[in-house]
Amino acid sequence: MGFCDKKVNALLLVVNTVTIVVGLLVTVCGILGIMKQSDVNEYTGGYNIELICYGVLITGIIIIVVGLFGWYAGYSGNQTIAKTYVFLIIIITLLQLTFCVIEYLKRGSIDGEVESFMNATFNGTAYNDMDDARKQSVDFIQTSLECCGLENGGEWGAALPASCCAGANATIACTADASWSAGCRAEAQAFVEAGIMTSVVILAIGFFLEFLCIFAGCYIVKTVSGGYDKVLG
Repeated sequence: MGFCDKKVNALLLVVNTVTIVVGLLVTVCGILGIMKQSDVNEYTGGYNIELICYGVLITGIIIIVVGLFGWYAGYSGNQTIAKTYVFLIIIITLLQLTFCVIEYLKRGSIDGEVESFMNATFNGTAYNDMDDARKQSVDFIQTSLECCGLENGGEWGAALPASCCAGANATIACTADASWSAGCRAEAQAFVEAGIMTSVVILAIGFFLEFLCIFAGCYIVKTVSGGYDKVLG
């Protein structure tokens, strides 16, 4: 095996070791989501995301399987495994491209859905008049996004929810001076925008690594085939 061959195989080993670790983390997230579904329901106003969690779980398993194929291809230089790996990577790349296009096209509707959800959750209702499920949703949003009220804390009146301030609780009151100044509608939309941009960056990095892996897999197939041709010739 030449120096170039070793570098190509090492590339597959390193990239796919990382891929397997990522797949394990994604799988664990899916499992935890399924196991904690009842807790998640409390923070989403009863919205069931179990199907999404199963999708995350299946995605993690697929990532692990592909990573194992790539790792073994780099370790063994096996032509059949390398061909299978290249095929799987091409399929994943096409799926990612499709997802990227869909995400871009649905960007406007996602913003609209977020705004509708925020309007429905806060709903111009006084905090103390909300039921427990609605309060838990509002508290979770305000604590997670560090915001207060739909537009600002003034919407709650003089008595602000404890979730509008860091460190406030049943015994320590949340005051207007100590509350977060940002409104939750703007913070939620900014959070979603940041999430979309982050996913775009991750996809771009993924495309780059996948093209490297496709090249490496094809190189192994070509090298092995070339070696057979020389032996048979």
